[in-house]
This record gives sequence, C-alpha cells and structure tokens, in this order.
Amino acid sequence: MSQELLTYLEDHSLDILHDAVADVHTHAGPTLQNISEEDLQVAMYTVLLKLIDTLRVRSGVVQQTSAHNVKEFYLALMKQTMDYIDGQSSFTVGHTSAVVRHVVQIASRLGLSDSEVEDLEYVAWIHNIGLLNQTQNFGVLPRTLSSTEMKTARDHAVVGAEMVRPLSFLAHLVPIILYHHHHYDGSDGGPKGEQIPLGARIICIADAYQAMLEPRAYRPALSRKEALLELIRGKGVQFDPRLVILAHELT
Repeated sequence: MSQELLTYLEDHSLDILHDAVADVHTHAGPTLQNISEEDLQVAMYTVLLKLIDTLRVRSGVVQQTSAHNVKEFYLALMKQTMDYIDGQSSFTVGHTSAVVRHVVQIASRLGLSDSEVEDLEYVAWIHNIGLLNQTQNFGVLPRTLSSTEMKTARDHAVVGAEMVRPLSFLAHLVPIILYHHHHYDGSDGGPKGEQIPLGARIICIADAYQAMLEPRAYRPALSRKEALLELIRGKGVQFDPRLVILAHELT
C-alpha cells in the first residue's frame, strides 16, 4: 500500500463519504434507505476512518502528521453531527459547545498537562455521539423522565463508546465516554469514586451543570446559583466532591 494512496484517501475522505452515502440511498434496500442521512454519514465515516487507519498500520506507514489529519477530520465531522443533534430541540442548541468550555476550564484548573486538556476537549465534543440512537427525543417531553426512560437515555454512553472503540486514535477515550453518566458513589453500578476515569467525572459535572442552565419542556432554566446548589446536593453522590468546588469557578 503506497503512501500516495493513503494520502489520497485521507485528503478525499469527505468526498468519498459523500459519494458513498449517495450510492447507498440509490441502491440499498428499504432498511438502509430508512436510515437518516446524518446517521448513515457517521456510521460510514467511522468505517472509512477505520479502514484508513488499518491500511496505514498494515502497510507500515505510520506517520504522526497523517494520524493527526485523520483525527482532525473526524473531529470536524463530529462537531457538525453534535450541532445537528443539539439542534433537534430548541432546549439544547449549543449544549455541547458549552460543555466543552466547562470541561476545559475545569481541566485547566486541575493543572492537567496540555495534552491531557486537549484529549478532554476532544472527548467532550464527542461524548454524546451515541445520541444518534434518537434518545435525545426524551428532551422534549413536558415532564421528568421515568427511571426506565432515564436508563434508556443514558444508554447513549454505551452506544457512543462502541462507535468510537474501533478507532485506534480514540480508543483511549472510550472509558470516558462509557462512564460519563456514572454516579460518583457507584449507586448505578460499575466503578465508583476514583475508579471512574477523571475525564468522565469532569464531563459528568460539566454536562449536568450546563443542562441545568438550559430550559426544558418540564421546567425553566435554573439560575447559576440554583445550579450550583444542585451540584452541592449531589456532592459525593453523583459528583466528585473536588470537582463540585471547581464548578463554582466556571464562567
């Protein structure tokens, strides 16, 4: 496999994706034709990136610049996808970008390295990618969710983790996506406390804080003071106590 071919695949991946999606909608059976274009694009682009990554490794052509380009291509597409997901409800427009800002602020205050902050910024953009399974529709219900609905909605963390797992350049971020809704006290099963990846604990509190600042169909937006009081109530139960303190410094 030549470097020229790999470079071509990387540089023209979005064009290849566009043509492939058009071919699927033209020639596929009714099952695939019923999948929305946005869902299909994400699935096919994930496969395309995995193919490029595999070809590069198998051919021995592993270059930092190329890997960086693929990672940037993926992030650009994921930002567009998250804008689409957030835009499905007037209550969540701009949600992900706001969570990213909170995550970066908290990570910086923890004194993490530049590379660690960069990783957390990246995963903050894609942590809700599993919402392509349509559970974001729960956000428009004019009432609080039942326990069953809440569990279903949180399954998007599992879906998102499995979408990212095949990509070698993102595999180390899978646990953060998988556990970003886990409670600090472990009451919902799985790891607890410091066993939960730090990135997941940061996203958990940043996501919850931003959600409280946004209106929902069943309640108005909370004030910053009210949201912080809710974080205090959840300290040690849902949220890492150390991060609750840092959340008071969020702008």
